[in-house]
Amino acid sequence: MQLNGLELSVNLGWPQGERKKTQIVSLTVIICFPTPPLGCTSDQLTDTYCYDSLIQSIKNGLADRDFRLLEHLGYEIHRIITENLPPDFKIHISVTKKPAILNLTGGVTFSYGCAG
Repeated sequence: MQLNGLELSVNLGWPQGERKKTQIVSLTVIICFPTPPLGCTSDQLTDTYCYDSLIQSIKNGLADRDFRLLEHLGYEIHRIITENLPPDFKIHISVTKKPAILNLTGGVTFSYGCAG
């Protein structure tokens, strides 16, 4: 399963002034199942993992928090996801911010975890 381009509003930045205003970061999450979920054959929502619930867990876990480093934000997102899934699942996250740096058009991405 892969969540693509989840936009999150976070307080992020090294100087305190930068953290006072929220900014949008983009999150991609890859979740590798050790075996196919039952939903693959049953076609029932109850036999798989609800990505909406996972997204809400991420948003709730980041609410009212400040982050100085993109790396710390990425690690915390990975930790939140890990706490909400079975331990044998492999998780890889990539979180991108677009700082106001001249000529840096694609932003900066921090990736963490194992995708396979």
